[in-house]
Amino acid sequence: MNSIGAQTAMALGRALLIVVLALAISPSLGGWLIAQRGRAKVFAWILLLAPFFTPPLLVSYALVKFSMSLLVSAWGHEALYIGVLAMKLIPVAVVLRALLPPPLSAEGRHTFRMLAPVGWGDRVRFHLRAVGHGPWISGGLVFLLAFADFELASLWSVKTWTMAVFDAQVGGYALGSTLRLAAWPLGAQLCVLVAIALTKRDLPGGPEEQGRRAGAIPWCYLAIAASAVCVVPLFIVAAQAVAGVPSLWENFVLGGELGASVVFALVAAGAATAIASCARKSAPPLTLLLVIPGLLGALVVSLLLLALFQAPLLHALYDTPLPLGIALSLLLLPLALLLDALWLRPTPALHIARQVGSRRLIWDLERRPRAVAAGLLFCWAYFDFTASSILAPTGFTPVFVRLHNLAHYGQTAVLSAMMLAAFATPILVLLLTGTAWRLYARGHGR
Repeated sequence: MNSIGAQTAMALGRALLIVVLALAISPSLGGWLIAQRGRAKVFAWILLLAPFFTPPLLVSYALVKFSMSLLVSAWGHEALYIGVLAMKLIPVAVVLRALLPPPLSAEGRHTFRMLAPVGWGDRVRFHLRAVGHGPWISGGLVFLLAFADFELASLWSVKTWTMAVFDAQVGGYALGSTLRLAAWPLGAQLCVLVAIALTKRDLPGGPEEQGRRAGAIPWCYLAIAASAVCVVPLFIVAAQAVAGVPSLWENFVLGGELGASVVFALVAAGAATAIASCARKSAPPLTLLLVIPGLLGALVVSLLLLALFQAPLLHALYDTPLPLGIALSLLLLPLALLLDALWLRPTPALHIARQVGSRRLIWDLERRPRAVAAGLLFCWAYFDFTASSILAPTGFTPVFVRLHNLAHYGQTAVLSAMMLAAFATPILVLLLTGTAWRLYARGHGR
C-alpha cells in the first residue's frame, strides 16, 4: 500500500485530462443539442445520456478481454480507460453547461471585440468573466466523478487510489488504517468541492438556447460514444449469453439477489426524490451540504458510513439494510437535484395548465418528467456495486456484488446470461410500472 501516493497522482492526471476533454467538447455540443427540434432532439439527448447511464460493470465485463490484451502496452491500456471514462462523463459537462449558460450574450462578446482593447490582460479578464461559472462547476464535477471512479477500473486492473483503498478494506485492513490510506485522495476531493462552493450560483430556470446549425460531427460523436460504451458491450454480452440461457433457466439462482437490488433501488430512489423536492425550497447552502457526500464517490461514502455504524451508539444497526439504504440515497442526491433542475422546475406553461385544470397537460409537463426522473434514479441505484459490496447486510446482498466477484474468474456463457438477466430486470420493472401508470392515467382521464 506504499504506492497510494503514486496511484493518487495517476488518478489526478487522468481526471484532469478528462476535464480538459469535457470542457473542450461540451460548449459546442450543448449549444447544438439545444438547437435541435422534435424527434431529432429527443434522439440526440438519448444518444448523449446513454453512455452515462450504462452500468460500468457491463462495459468493463464486455471489454475485459480487449482491455487485458492492451496490458502489454501501458499507453494503450490507459487510453482505453481514459477514453471510455471520458465518454461516460462528457454528458455531465454538457448538461451543466446547458443549465449554466454564459452571462454575456454573443452580441456582448461581439461588441467587446469591436472595441478592441489594447491590453492582452484586459482580454484575458474579459473572457474569464464572460464564460461565467459553468466551466468551473462542470469541470469540478467531472473531475470528482473521474477521480473517484472504481467500478470501471476494477476489472481492467487500472492502477488508481480507489483500487488500493478497496483492496485494503476487503483484504483485512483495520477500518482506521483504510481511512488513513484514503486521507490524501479525500483531501483532494474536498479542495475541489470547496472551489465549486465558492463559485456556485443558483441554477437558472432553464438553459439558454443557442442557435447552432445541425452538422455531421455532433451526430458522429454521439453515435461513436453510444456505440462504444453502450451498444457494443451490450451486443457482446448478449451474444455470449445465448449459449448460457438454457442452463440459467433450468437453475435460476439470482432470485434473492435481484429482489434485494430492486428493494434497495426503490427505497433509495424514493428517498432521494423526496429529499430533492424538499431541497428545492431550501436555501442554497443547505442544498450544497446535501450534495457534498454523493460527490465524494461511493467508496468514500461507504467507508465513512461503515465507520459511523461501527461506533458503539449505532453498532446494533450495522448489519441491517439501513447503512446501504442511506449510502445509496446520498449517492443519488446529486443526480436527483440535477434532474430536478433540468425537468422539474415550475414553468409558465405548467402554471397555466394548473390554472385551467388540464389533467393531460399536467401529466405531460409535470408528472411524466417526474416519473422518468424517478426511473433514472432507480436504475442508478440498482446498478451500484461499490456501496453494496461494503455495506450490504448478511443474507440481503444485491446482485451486482455477486456478479462482480464472479467476473474476476473470466467470461462464461452462463455468467453472461446472468449479467443479461440482471441488466434486463430494472428495464422490465420500469416497463411494467410505466404500463400500469399509463393505464391508470387513461382510466382517470389523464
